[in-house]
Amino acid sequence: MVLALILGLAMLAGGAYVAAYLVAGDRVPVGTTVAGVDVGGHSPPAAAQVLQQGLRQRASMPFTVVINGRSQQVRPEQVGLAVDYAASVRKAGAERSWHPARLWSYFTDGVAFQPVVTLDQNRLGRLLQRLDVSDGRTATDGGVVFRRHSFKVRPARAGYTVDPKAAGAAFWGAYLSHDPSVVLRLAPTAPAIGAATVHRFVRRFANPAMASDVALRFGSASVHLSPAEYGHLLVARRVGDRLRPAVQARPLVHLTRSDLAGSTRDRPQPATVVLDHGHPRVVPARPGLSFSSRDVARALLAAIASPRRHARVQPTPARARFTTADARGLGIHRTLSSYGVPVRRDARAAVQAAASRLDGVLLRPGQSLSLRGHLGSATPTGATGDSLATALFNAAWTGGLQVTTHTAGSSYTGSAPVGRDASLRAGRDLVVRDDTRYGVLVSATVEHGELSVSLWSTPRWTVSSQHGPRTHVVPAGRDVEPGPGCVPAPGRPGFRVTITRSFERAGHLDHTSSYTVGYSPVDAVACRGSHHPGHHHHH
Repeated sequence: MVLALILGLAMLAGGAYVAAYLVAGDRVPVGTTVAGVDVGGHSPPAAAQVLQQGLRQRASMPFTVVINGRSQQVRPEQVGLAVDYAASVRKAGAERSWHPARLWSYFTDGVAFQPVVTLDQNRLGRLLQRLDVSDGRTATDGGVVFRRHSFKVRPARAGYTVDPKAAGAAFWGAYLSHDPSVVLRLAPTAPAIGAATVHRFVRRFANPAMASDVALRFGSASVHLSPAEYGHLLVARRVGDRLRPAVQARPLVHLTRSDLAGSTRDRPQPATVVLDHGHPRVVPARPGLSFSSRDVARALLAAIASPRRHARVQPTPARARFTTADARGLGIHRTLSSYGVPVRRDARAAVQAAASRLDGVLLRPGQSLSLRGHLGSATPTGATGDSLATALFNAAWTGGLQVTTHTAGSSYTGSAPVGRDASLRAGRDLVVRDDTRYGVLVSATVEHGELSVSLWSTPRWTVSSQHGPRTHVVPAGRDVEPGPGCVPAPGRPGFRVTITRSFERAGHLDHTSSYTVGYSPVDAVACRGSHHPGHHHHH
């Protein structure tokens, strides 16, 4: 009976225990508040909802932020603050357990909790950056700016910035209060490059740099540069918390190059081909020195630092771009063609000057020679220019080269084969192109009153030139002029004519090329009362 009684009591107690478990379950203990919101007795999802409802107003209330006495509104989500409602409910004791202490606490505890608040550091960082831009100022590094004749010191300046730690704590503390306001202080920040660093740079580099000329040694040549020339190319570069001198290398190289223009002793010389006693000879390439922009810049800094104000530029051995083998490969062995034109005595000096500039021109396969482009301001004018153009044109035409630009004279004078004269008047040009796989060497000489142009290469074709019949003939008119100053002159008819050249190999015609020239008529001049009957009817 005692046993039955004990069992009965145990069952009664057990029943109550089960009932307590079923009531408590995983609910939040009765009387629990989170941030003053009563969430007791609810299941976790319901408690979270109740909490969200109760905190809605406070959780979204904007902060009043005061910086430098200026206030502005900032929303909590801009700060990156939010309430984790589910975690807050978990913290407030919602859990399912058979533990008697847990069951006991459910019915007896009524504890006040703080909610679980999350802070997004990235958002806070972005907000503080925005506040810094509007209210703070960045620290300005000291610096040195070089000009042509002098340099200017840019003073360092402290900055002011919002301290992120203090700001985070202030926002955190004010969140969910009934009047969230935050006062942020701007803390001074020191620049990386301060006044002492700038002063040291000025003393050690800037003052000596602008003190006097420097000399840079390029191989066997020297270049003297004044601070006025190189000053504006100097730079004070920030490296960590130091200022280091640097040079804008590219413009410096241009500057020294123009000064070195006269000195070619150390430069690599490309191979070439010259006529030596009437025979082509390959002149071998010669290696030389080249100077990289970095090495020139380095030497300038060394010269500024040296007590004697000069430094040697470290050379790099350089090979010529066009090698001896390249020159041999041009295959310049024999004469392709020659053409001579008589030169009037009064024009000899001008023709000689132009011929000496044309003499020795070397065309590589695919290269073009423009007479005007090559002679520039030394291009002869009038009849002199025409005779030079005619000589080169005929050498190119009969040598089988491509003629890309050519203009015949306006009327036919008979001084060259018909259609094969060439003119440089009125800005015209003559351009020939080496369209063979060999190189072409141009030789131009003036001897015994004749300008002779020859082309040297490896002949691939036998070239011959013919002209067709004259068509569209316009007879010359006749002007009769009175007076003693009249000079009678023959007339010249106008006509069109087509010139064709044939390319033969081993006696067989391979291809032809042709062009058409139109000449204008020129009136004859007859003198009234003159005794030159021979000039009246000239055919």
